[in-house]
Amino acid sequence: MHVLLDDPWVKARIEAALAPYRGRLSPEELDVLRDQLAEVLVADERAAKALRRARPRENVDVSGEAFVGSVNGPANKNDRAVGE
Repeated sequence: MHVLLDDPWVKARIEAALAPYRGRLSPEELDVLRDQLAEVLVADERAAKALRRARPRENVDVSGEAFVGSVNGPANKNDRAVGE
C-alpha cells in the first residue's frame, strides 16, 4: 500500500475515483490501480499541485479580518478593522 493512502482525505478521493470500477475489476486489480493513482499524485508535478490545491485548508474559521473596538459597534471614530 502506498504511503499517501495513509492520509484519509487522499484515500477518500482515490476511493471515489475507483468507485466506477468496483464490480468490474477484481480486488487485486483495484489494489494495483489504487497504488498507481497514489504514485501519480506524488510523482507527476501537475497532479501533485492539483492535489495540494484541492485539499481543504485546516482551521479556516475566520476571514482574516479582525475588528478592533467595541463589540456593540463603533464606540468612537478610532474603532476600525485591522488593516484599515
